[in-house]
Amino acid sequence: MEKGVPISPDRAIFLADAHLNQEDIHTRNFLALADRAAVEKIPLFLLGDVFDLWFGNPGLTFGFQKPVIEYLRRLRREGLRLYYVEGNRDFYLKREHEGTTFDVVSEGSMHAAVGKKRLYLTHGDTVNRADLVYRFWKGISKSRLANEAVAHMPPSIILPMADWIERNFKRSNRRYRGSFPEREAREYSLRLFKEGIDFVILGHFHQERLDRFSREASTKVVAVLPSWKDRWRYFYITAEGAYGFRAFKHGEPLLPPE
Repeated sequence: MEKGVPISPDRAIFLADAHLNQEDIHTRNFLALADRAAVEKIPLFLLGDVFDLWFGNPGLTFGFQKPVIEYLRRLRREGLRLYYVEGNRDFYLKREHEGTTFDVVSEGSMHAAVGKKRLYLTHGDTVNRADLVYRFWKGISKSRLANEAVAHMPPSIILPMADWIERNFKRSNRRYRGSFPEREAREYSLRLFKEGIDFVILGHFHQERLDRFSREASTKVVAVLPSWKDRWRYFYITAEGAYGFRAFKHGEPLLPPE
């Protein structure tokens, strides 16, 4: 197996930014999709922010998150292959959730291969290098020092504090979230294409996009995953070369007919 590409399914589905925050139709459909993926034996890649806010420390897990996590763990024990790339609302998940909730947890990016296509998976929150405020915030909030501080603070303090910080940060950072950074995303992807990547798959921007680039007689693809709550849509790839976006519907297969 090629170095740097340890995950090689023959087909896969990808979704991001579910932002689950209660037991509602969005959460039920998210779990129904995971259940369907288990039945159809299709690996599921989650590219961050499955919850509005998620701490790896079990003592900092919100009540409504626990049944979702347990459901995913049961599906994984029964054979579903689950992979997670942390988003900007995920903190320190690897130690608690790698090998339990997910097969692999990445704090930054993940490489995979489907058929002959090489994939680069990341949440996408660092694509826009001009967003200096966010980059500064991420450097602090994801640091080892912050991790240690959070681990020693009681949930009654850290959870309301984290919620307040996140809400205020969102308001102060609207300038960079109102539109998709096309130039920055293009430059980011072109660097990866030069390294042999065929698909760059991003979340974070809550916009469904599929951009194709012709490079040396081949087509390279940038797929930006939409917000799950918009229309319950996800991205798929097969080893035969099929790919695209598809909406989850109960009773229908996750992949289109060949």
